[in-house]
Amino acid sequence: MERQRAAVEVAAAAGGSGTGRTGGAGRLADQARPRTRSQARPQDRPGAEVVAAAEELAARFAAAEPAEADLLASAVFGAYGARHLGGAPRQAEPAPGTSWWHGPTVHHSTSPLFRPLGYRRIRREAPVQAGTRPTGGGRHRKPERPDAAGEVRTAARLLMAHPLVTADGPHGAGLALIRRHAEVLAERFRALLGYRLTLGPAHARLHKGPLPGRPLPGLDPAGYAALARALAGAVPPAAAPPAVRALLDDWRPPAALAADLLTAPPLPAAGPEVTVRRLLAETPVVLHHDLAPAERAHLLAAAPAETERFAELLGLTAEIRAEGVALLDPADELTDLALPGPGTLAQAALLLAERLVEDLRPVGTDTPPPAVLVPDALIDGTLGDITDDYGMSAGWDAGYLADLAAFRRDALDLLHRMGLAAPAGRTWLLRAPAARYAPRAEPEPPAGSGRHSRPATVPAPGRERDRQGV
Repeated sequence: MERQRAAVEVAAAAGGSGTGRTGGAGRLADQARPRTRSQARPQDRPGAEVVAAAEELAARFAAAEPAEADLLASAVFGAYGARHLGGAPRQAEPAPGTSWWHGPTVHHSTSPLFRPLGYRRIRREAPVQAGTRPTGGGRHRKPERPDAAGEVRTAARLLMAHPLVTADGPHGAGLALIRRHAEVLAERFRALLGYRLTLGPAHARLHKGPLPGRPLPGLDPAGYAALARALAGAVPPAAAPPAVRALLDDWRPPAALAADLLTAPPLPAAGPEVTVRRLLAETPVVLHHDLAPAERAHLLAAAPAETERFAELLGLTAEIRAEGVALLDPADELTDLALPGPGTLAQAALLLAERLVEDLRPVGTDTPPPAVLVPDALIDGTLGDITDDYGMSAGWDAGYLADLAAFRRDALDLLHRMGLAAPAGRTWLLRAPAARYAPRAEPEPPAGSGRHSRPATVPAPGRERDRQGV
């Protein structure tokens, strides 16, 4: 959250409208680009202009604070993937106005108790979409092509997950499908999200808007500067830092893509409707509490219509709750982070969220808060409990088991990045969507009984246990 707040302050100082709004970061990106020949096609720009743009951009990266550099990188490159929570409740959708604190959960399908030690997240076939013709079952029958709507959805999902698709890159097989439906894709992305789709001889690029908290992996301001110079060919890739070399190896950028990344004009500023749609499409949860007034009013009034648009284009389903909205991917694929997922951090983070919800869930109120304050000692005690309960038997990482401070830091960071927790000064807030991974609400959640937990205080007769809502 501190990193996000810093990025927000950068955007606001430059004339933006707040949390990741296009205005501020767009202006930052605009200032970093050359003012001449901005409308020329990337493949027509001379190499000297690309190098000049890279040097100008590199200078801005090198002079920026880390949060400012991350936000600038998301505006310039727009290379982050969509991020969505996994798992969907099996229960029927509750009545409008139901809180996440008290609504349906996915507890039994996500707990490590219900997964074998060798569990691995695997790619599942997407469900058959309405209007798609089933393929023949005979061994001599040729499989029939899906309809155009299904192909558009597949291509759109690919671009949302991987905005840079190159012929020689890991997702090059999807380039032909993107080309086949480029006109429809470009129009839908422009109308829905204000994104721009560009095609080159060997690449497709979905230019996304700026978003705080989505840095390129392993890069600091100096790394971003090195990336800009390497894209322009001003520095040999072999001389770049390892994180830059890893990105270039993944992107495999042809010359036209490098020019597009460095010299394309910024996206137009986004209004409240487009801003809300971008948050829905790219982030795990959108809480009303986090939005500016005009954005909050739009989401409250138009949530069903907006989520229907994403169901059509991307195959996402919606959880509309009293506190906000989350879009979920039934295939659990359209995300750059997996939660639920395999591994020590994902399993521990879910167990931590589950037990904190059980201990701190607001009760006895018709309007639960969007988040509750978590006592710092309760985090340490709960993490100690789940480490004792699962650490050895679940084969968790020995480094984390030996360093609970690092374990705590990284587990909380994962919950933060997935929208389930947020730092508040020196302590933390547990956000309402975390309750979707805990058991259903009980009249009075049982107090923790592990040896690391704080002793439960017995409430006075006729009084509820005090909980601090935020």
